[in-house]
Amino acid sequence: MSGRSVIIAGAASAIGEACARRFAAAEDRLVLADMDEKAGRALAAELAEKVGAVFVAASVANRLQVHNIIAEALETYGRVDVVVNATLAVATADFLEMNEEEFDAMIGANLKGAFLLCQAAARQFVKQIDDAKGSEGGNAVVHLLSTEAVTAAPDRTAFAASQGGLQQLSKAAALALSEYGIRVNAVGIGAVNAEYMDDFDYKSAKSTVPMGRIGDPAEVAEAVFFLASQAASYITGQTLFVDGGRLVRSGAADYVGKGEKA
Repeated sequence: MSGRSVIIAGAASAIGEACARRFAAAEDRLVLADMDEKAGRALAAELAEKVGAVFVAASVANRLQVHNIIAEALETYGRVDVVVNATLAVATADFLEMNEEEFDAMIGANLKGAFLLCQAAARQFVKQIDDAKGSEGGNAVVHLLSTEAVTAAPDRTAFAASQGGLQQLSKAAALALSEYGIRVNAVGIGAVNAEYMDDFDYKSAKSTVPMGRIGDPAEVAEAVFFLASQAASYITGQTLFVDGGRLVRSGAADYVGKGEKA
């Protein structure tokens, strides 16, 4: 199915960019959103040479900016078919020393933002379905989350809480929206060569992966694309982990500290 109107939030990140390129390869039309305006606009300009691609400078944690993302898709393409939430903020802090503002920032960036974007997209999906006199639109939302949705590290309390909440949000939203044929899923990532790994020791991280290597953003993008496609039309409320087997390995949640990349 080509020519869909696809929103990708966090498009300037390594995984967001990989997702944008994967959807562009399928000739889908793109609305790219990110706070990194320089990188986002450059990516949109490059992809616009092959497919429809526009950029919106926006944070999904801001309700009005989320409205702007949806509005841009409607103004440019007239509809929204798929939303990919590839935003992922990571921060470390000692549990006993972490303050309320630090905790709120993590929850806001990773959980509140996912809620606002998913809700706004779902409202537009339902409107489109109503306008089509009840026919289901086959719309999809795919969230990016970390394996710390089910594991934890001692200095990433707020991050783990946001990821666990995001996984549950995906399940609850899937149930709420299933009657409309709207699917909500997530892709969980482990050790992937992306920005969120900057504070990790790559050699130690690789040692926790049964496949013995760090993942590539393009591998995550393939999973995202699959869950957004009609090939996954009977899948909702699920998290597909792209982690090289890390979650099934005993001790995979062991803390991996900062160090040099392999």
